[in-house]
Amino acid sequence: MTLADIATISDVSAYLRETGEDELADRVDYLASDADLDPDDVPATDESALGFLEFYSGIKADSIVGLACSPEGWIVGEWQWYPDERSATVWFLGGEQVMFTANKKNGEFVAIAGHNNITTIPVVAEALVKEGVFSWRTSP
Repeated sequence: MTLADIATISDVSAYLRETGEDELADRVDYLASDADLDPDDVPATDESALGFLEFYSGIKADSIVGLACSPEGWIVGEWQWYPDERSATVWFLGGEQVMFTANKKNGEFVAIAGHNNITTIPVVAEALVKEGVFSWRTSP
C-alpha cells in the first residue's frame, strides 16, 4: 500500500502496521472506535487521520508521539519527550488544516508569521523542521 492509496482511517492503521508502527496503529484504531467516548464526543475522523499520516510520514522526531482525540474527532499528536525543551502538539483538523503549538530547544514558542497557530500541514512541517523540533524523514 502506498500513501496515495490511503482513503480511510482503517487504511491509515493498515499502512502504519505495514511500516512496523504497530503500537501507533493500535492507538489510531482505538481513537477511531467509540470506546470511552463522552456522550457528545465523536471518534477520530478519516480526514484527521489522513492529515496525521501525511504529516507523520514526512517528519522524523527525536521523541515518540502520543496520540489523543479531541471531542470534535481531531487526532492530536503530541511530541513532548525530548531531552531538551522542544515540544510540539498538532491538532489535525481535516484536509490540510492543522492547529499547533511548539517550543524550540531553548523553550521559546515557535511562531509562523501570518498564520497564528492555524495553518496547513506543509507550512507547519517546514517551520518545525526549520526550528529544529523535527527533521525531514528520508524514507517512510
